[in-house]
Amino acid sequence: MIAVCIATYNHEAFIAQAIESALRQECEEEVRIYIGDDASTDGTQAVCERYAADKRIVYVRREENLGLVRNTIDLYRRIMAEGCELIAMLDGDDYWTDPHKLQLQTEYLRVHPEVGFVHTNGQTASGSDKWTFGQRPGVYGIDSPGFANCTVVFRTALLSETLLREIEEQHFLWLDYPLYGIFYQQTQWAYLPKKTAVWRDHTSVSQPKTANAILRLREERCRMWRWLETQYPGKMGYSETEAKEFLWSQRMNLIYQFDDRSLVTEELLKAYHPRSFKQKIKQKGLKNSLIYTILRKII
Repeated sequence: MIAVCIATYNHEAFIAQAIESALRQECEEEVRIYIGDDASTDGTQAVCERYAADKRIVYVRREENLGLVRNTIDLYRRIMAEGCELIAMLDGDDYWTDPHKLQLQTEYLRVHPEVGFVHTNGQTASGSDKWTFGQRPGVYGIDSPGFANCTVVFRTALLSETLLREIEEQHFLWLDYPLYGIFYQQTQWAYLPKKTAVWRDHTSVSQPKTANAILRLREERCRMWRWLETQYPGKMGYSETEAKEFLWSQRMNLIYQFDDRSLVTEELLKAYHPRSFKQKIKQKGLKNSLIYTILRKII
């Protein structure tokens, strides 16, 4: 049986399209749809309840907001307990465009038992057909793996209660980055070039709109990268120096982009001095004009 895992929060405008795209799947194996509504305060609950009578749907309404990670992990535990062999990810604001998506991926996994994780191509909702998710499995570090969560199917056997507890204890802001980093060490990956899904990047938790929120996510990504390195020493390529340089350059760029002096810190100012200035530009590829504009604003 294939489990479709849908974590949702305040997705009233999108959740019906996500559920419908899962219900339309034409697959030889049984499909069960697990929806975790994280105490939404808009009309998400009413939309989900309209679909909950369908025997293929397991709808879980949270009484309190758990956050994205705990909400998803609870769905994983339910899926594991009910013996589903595969998990297909679909966030509540995304949707599938190909009714044969699950059939395509499950067939591949059946033929290739050595592969535990397969993702497809797809596109973003805001920019269109030009930005697609290509073959970049296991690219970890500052960058994300390069694919959208809604394109992923993996074997439930890759999960364990120990792993879920360890991730839960870290209180990460999102789950796919650390979880898939671990999967990269545990199993072989595969990529199927067919476009099957749309990621709404403009509503994603990983695409914030304010300078402080963007910086917080950059810091979180470095923290997750550091944690993965503790799990697999020497295999994730973590560098404290690279992480610090990345956050320094991100802060400088955000100060310029948002004209936000609240991002200025003593550490940032100490990092700037004439002798190291040219070297930092060379290391991070930052333009002189941009740096000088920023420095005129804050010094």
